[in-house]
Amino acid sequence: MLTIPQDIPDFVLSSQLDNFTISADKRVTFVLKQANTVILQETYTQDTSNQIHILDLFSLMEPYLIGSPMLQFSYEVSASSETTISKTFTVLLCRPIIPCSGVDFVTNYFLTTLAGRDKITSFNRTETLYLTTGSLSSGGTTIPVTAECVFVNDQNQLLKSTRSLGNVADNGIRSVDVSPSRFTQSGYRLLRYTILAGARKQTFRVDQDQPESVGLKFRNSFGCVETFYFVGGDTVEPELTRSAAYFAGQYKNYYVDEQRKHTLNTGYIPEGMFNLADDVARATEVWQMDESGDISITITESNTSRSDEDDGLFAFTVSYIFASRYQQRIRLLPDIFDDSFDDTYN
Repeated sequence: MLTIPQDIPDFVLSSQLDNFTISADKRVTFVLKQANTVILQETYTQDTSNQIHILDLFSLMEPYLIGSPMLQFSYEVSASSETTISKTFTVLLCRPIIPCSGVDFVTNYFLTTLAGRDKITSFNRTETLYLTTGSLSSGGTTIPVTAECVFVNDQNQLLKSTRSLGNVADNGIRSVDVSPSRFTQSGYRLLRYTILAGARKQTFRVDQDQPESVGLKFRNSFGCVETFYFVGGDTVEPELTRSAAYFAGQYKNYYVDEQRKHTLNTGYIPEGMFNLADDVARATEVWQMDESGDISITITESNTSRSDEDDGLFAFTVSYIFASRYQQRIRLLPDIFDDSFDDTYN
């Protein structure tokens, strides 16, 4: 008899796809598809317990999920003289182990490893949150997104205000711009704000000092582009590798390879942001945010070690080089005045 002891849920996180078990007393053909593309087609022989274990399904699906973090897959299980078992299910890219079902997670959390913990931000920063219901097709409803803001004035008087950020569709992965610059109040400074979307909740605490920082965009563990800012400084170590030979009796360099290693420091960050720093370090797609546009970089080293000390203060580092072969960048001096002034003054 052909059965599936524990079937894949209709919606599942990819990190929860590990051991798929088939119970059968004969050889079984298993087919895994993404849309009309066959990913795996194999015939298996049962073990002495009449079971077949197909391991590590995630590794088969990951190449497809990297391009589109939420996709529909299907499988077919067939055997001689048995009714074919088939199922279509939706998978969301997720690299961490989540201790709840996929539906519970996307219902209660935004798609970030912060998982509801506070994030430090500043007025000169870009912040984006992503959410999904786990559905690829619209149910005809929308999800309202609001921001609960707390302001303070020079007399230390607090003002609380709720702002609407509009509605997002209830299908696919949706993004919401939650940059602090969206939340202002005349005569007041923004202290913190909490983004709410259904049961999802994410609080941002605003650093009033607005420290200089280097911002990185990275594709997080859910396949969404998130931001992280390093305020602890940037060091640069140019590394030149020279190749030389004799030309017409003269010893000359004929090729110089340059790699400029940048090392960024987070500065001391709260424990709630540790997982986010880990996510930056493990990211395979990272961009440095620059006024002239995002620059693709490659992280080459990282140090996110810490301990469980009660009074511990931890700062992490990542080192990167530009992904381009051309490592040297020249920053042009800005004009002092705009075009309404005579060029003499620029």
